Amino acid sequence: MVLCIGSCCDAQSNVWLKSLPLDLGQATIALGDPPVLRFLAFGKHSFGPDAVYGPDGVELKDALRDTETPIALFQDLRAVVWRFPPQLVGKRIKLVKHQQRDPFWDQLLIVDLHQLGNPISARLVESGEFGESLTDHVRNQRHTSAEIDSERKSLVDPIIPQRVGREIPWQDLESAAYPLDFQKVLLASRNDASPAFAYQNGQWFTTWLSHDLPKWTKEDHWFAPALSVGGELVRPAPLSAVSEFVTTEAGVTLPQWKLRWKFGEASVTQWLFSHRLTSDADPATYVRFQLENAPAGTKLVLGLGRRPNGHYWDDKSRGRTPIPFLTLPPGYRREERTIVDATGNVVLESAEDFELETSGPIEMRVTFEADGEGCVFIRTPQTASKSVAAPFDQEQIETARTDFQESWSRDLRSGAQVKLPSPEWMRRIDIWQSQVAAITRVQYQGAERLSYGAGFYQAYFGPEEGWPVVALAQWGRSAEAKRQAEILLSAESRDKSNVHHQSRNGTAAWYAAEVARLTRDRQWLAKVAPALIENAEWTISARQSTTDGPVPLTRGLLPAHIYGGDVRDPATSLYASLVCFKGLVETAEVFRLLGTDELKHHTERFDREAREFRQRLAKAMDQVVDEKTTPPFLPLALAIPSLENRNEGPYERLTASRFGNYWNLFAPSVLELGISLDKRGRPNAALFDYMAEHGGLWAALPRFNAGLDAAYSIGGLRELQRRSIRDVRYRNQAIAGLNSLFLHAASRNGYTFPEVAGLFPDRLDRAAYERLVREAPWTFGMYDAERYLEGHISFTEPLGAVAGAALWLIRDALVSEGHDENGLPNGELHLLANAPSDWYSDGREIVLERFPTAFGKISLRTRSAIDSEGRISLEYRFEKYPDVPRPQLRFRIAPPGYAPRDEAPAGDELSGAMVFNFRK
Repeated sequence: MVLCIGSCCDAQSNVWLKSLPLDLGQATIALGDPPVLRFLAFGKHSFGPDAVYGPDGVELKDALRDTETPIALFQDLRAVVWRFPPQLVGKRIKLVKHQQRDPFWDQLLIVDLHQLGNPISARLVESGEFGESLTDHVRNQRHTSAEIDSERKSLVDPIIPQRVGREIPWQDLESAAYPLDFQKVLLASRNDASPAFAYQNGQWFTTWLSHDLPKWTKEDHWFAPALSVGGELVRPAPLSAVSEFVTTEAGVTLPQWKLRWKFGEASVTQWLFSHRLTSDADPATYVRFQLENAPAGTKLVLGLGRRPNGHYWDDKSRGRTPIPFLTLPPGYRREERTIVDATGNVVLESAEDFELETSGPIEMRVTFEADGEGCVFIRTPQTASKSVAAPFDQEQIETARTDFQESWSRDLRSGAQVKLPSPEWMRRIDIWQSQVAAITRVQYQGAERLSYGAGFYQAYFGPEEGWPVVALAQWGRSAEAKRQAEILLSAESRDKSNVHHQSRNGTAAWYAAEVARLTRDRQWLAKVAPALIENAEWTISARQSTTDGPVPLTRGLLPAHIYGGDVRDPATSLYASLVCFKGLVETAEVFRLLGTDELKHHTERFDREAREFRQRLAKAMDQVVDEKTTPPFLPLALAIPSLENRNEGPYERLTASRFGNYWNLFAPSVLELGISLDKRGRPNAALFDYMAEHGGLWAALPRFNAGLDAAYSIGGLRELQRRSIRDVRYRNQAIAGLNSLFLHAASRNGYTFPEVAGLFPDRLDRAAYERLVREAPWTFGMYDAERYLEGHISFTEPLGAVAGAALWLIRDALVSEGHDENGLPNGELHLLANAPSDWYSDGREIVLERFPTAFGKISLRTRSAIDSEGRISLEYRFEKYPDVPRPQLRFRIAPPGYAPRDEAPAGDELSGAMVFNFRK
C-alpha cells in the first residue's frame, strides 16, 4: 500500500482524519515536502506507528516528535507532529503498527491540519487526583503481575474458597479488585425506551436517531461540564469527584445522580435525574449545577458534541475504525436559551443565558456567566423534539424535581418493604427497583416489550427477562409482575421460529407459574393458561419428535438446535431440555394448586409426561457424565456435529476454550432451576463443583475468557443459598458470594450491571484500570464483538434484567421457600437464612414487611441486645393463604462471635414473639 502524504495530497482531501490501510501491520508511504506527518493521539493511546523504516530498510530512530496540536479538548484528541530528515522528501518509508489491543485500536490515523480551521487556544487541566474518591482499602490495593497471573490461572476460586471458615468482611471483598465505577450510570424515567446515561465525572449523554448518518443509525449527544478559571478549563480527574445517588431524609434512595468536586476553594455540585412531567410526555434529563466559593470571573462551561452510537456497528459491513466517531461535526446552533441540531430538534434548554461557540472540528462549547457563584439549570430531551412555546426556567426544574422525588418515594415504599442495618444493601435495593421500573418494560419497535437492558441491550432474549418478573412478584408488586409475565407468554415472545425458542418455552412457563404462586390470582392464571398449555404441549410434542432419532443418546430429549445465542453450532442442549422439563413441572403444579376444574384436568397428563421426561433426563445424564474427572464432568452440549457428533468436554480449564466458556454460562442457568435428578444432587451438585474446581469462578461469579460474565451469577448464588439452608457450613460462602455480586458485578457507586466485564488485568492492574476509566466515555460502545466477548471491554449499558436477578437473590437471602427435587416449594419457609452476622450487633434491628411467599405473606422484626443481655428478640406475623397448609417456619439468627445457649425456638403459630439466647 503506497500513499502520498504531505502537500501533494492536500488538494485531494476534504476530510481531516484518514486511516492508513495496513497489510500485516505495515504500510508504505511517500513523504511530501516538507517531510512531516501528524498522527492522532487519544488520551494515552497513539494512533501513530510503533516503528518507522527508511528506504534502505534501516529503522529511523531520529524522527522527531516535537509538538502536539489539540483537536478536541474534552475528548483529549491531539495531532502529534513527526518530522523526518529533509533528504527523505519524496522517498518511501515503511510504518509498522504492532497488534497490541485489537484492529480497532491498532490503526494508523493521520491528521490533516489544513482541514481543521483555527487552532484551539484553551488548555484543559484536571482537578484532584485519579481515584481519590475511592476508599483507601480500594484505592491502595496492589497486585503484582505474578499475583494477577496466579489468580488468572487458579483453577479454584482465589477470592472465596468453598467452605470458607469465616464471614469475609465487606472491605476485604471490596478490595479484591478495582470497581466498575466507570460503568454508565442510568438516568431513566419509568418505562423509558430512550434513557440517558451519566459517568463518574458528571458527563452525560442522550441518544436518538441521526439525521445524517445511515438510515436507522442512532447518535449520542454528549455534555461534559468544566470550570473556566483564568483562561483554563478545569475538569475533575477521573474518579476524583464524590458521586452517589441521593437519599432522602426518609431513607429512600432516589435515581438522582449527585456529584461534588473541588478546584482549590471552589466547589461544584451537580444533580442529574430523568423525568416525565406527565405520563404521556417525553422523558428529559434535568441537570442543576451549584458553584460555591469560586474566584471572581469563574464560569461554568459545557463541552458538547455528537457521535454515532454503538449501534452504528449493527451493520457488520462497516469497517471497524474510530474515524466515524471522531469526525462527526455537531452542527448545533443557538436559539435564545435553547440549542438545536441541524434539523431543529432541541439538544439543550437552559434557564440562564449562555454563549455557544465552536471549539475545533467536533466539539462546541457553552459558557454560562455564573459570576463565580450561583446555580445553572439545564434540561436535555431524551428524544428528538422541537422547541416549545414556553421557555425553560428554574420553576420548571423545581416542579420536575418535586414531582420526581414524591413519585419515586411513593413507588419505592410500596409493596414489600425492608429496613436493614446496612446502608449498602438498602441503597442498592431502591436503585435496582428503580432500574427494573425504568427499563425492563418499554415501548420499542412499535409495541410494548420486555428488555434485557438499556441502549445496546434493549432487546428480548428470553431467560434473562424473567428475573425481574419473578422479583416484582416477590417484592409485592403483583400488578406489574403479571403484566410483564403476560408479555413473556405473548405469541411474539413464544414464536418458535426464534433462535431462543427452546429456552423461552421453558422459562416463560416457569416464571409465569412463580408469579401465579406468589400473587395467588386464580383469574389471572386462567387468563394465561392457554399459553401455558401450548408451551407444555410443545414440550411434549418436541420430545416425541426425537423418539426414533438416529442418535440413541438424544432420543426423548428436545431436538438439536443452536446451542446458545452466541454459539450457533447445532447441538442437543441438555439445558434446553431441563428448562422445558422445569416449565412442564411448574405448569402442572400451579394448575393443581390454583387452576379451575378444567385446568386441573391437564395436571394428570402433564405430571405423567414430566415423570417420564425426568427419567429420560436422569438416564441421559448417567450416560454422558464423565466419572474419570474430579469432580465428574457433565456435558451440556450433546452430539455436536462440529465435533463429529461427540459431546463437549471435559475441560481442565473452562476459560481456555470457546465451548468451555459457554459451558460456564449454561451451568449457572441449569443451577438456577434447582433440580436434583438423583440422590447425589445432580445435575446441580456436579455442575457447581466443576465450576469451582476448574477455573469457572472468581469471587463466586462466573468467569468468561479474561473477564467475568456476572450477569449469569444468579444460578450459582442461588445454589449456594440452597446449600447454606441445608448445611450451615456453606453460609459464609453464600453471603460472600452475594456481597461479591454487589461489589464486582455492578458498579460500586452507580449500581449498574454490565454483561461481560474485563478482569485480567484490567481491574487488577492500576495502569490498565486508569486507562479503562479515562477511555470509558469515549470508547464508542461495543465496537468489536470478539473483543467484547473475550472480556476486554468492561462497560456496556445497564442491564435491568440483572437488577431483577439481584433483587431475587436478596429476597431469597431474607425469605426463601424450601424446595423439593423438582425445585417446587416443599412446605418450609426459611427466614434470615443468609443475613450477614453483623446485622445482629447490639442495638440493631431487621424489619421485613409483607413479603409474598408460596404460602402467604410474612412480616418480622428482630431487635438485638446481644452485647448487653446476650439475647435477640424476634416478632413475626404470617398471613397464610386460606387454601394452603401452614408452612414450617425456620429462623436462622447468627450474631457475630456468639453461639446459641439453648435450642432455637420454632415458629409454630401464625404470629408470635420469641427470644434467642446466646453465649460468647
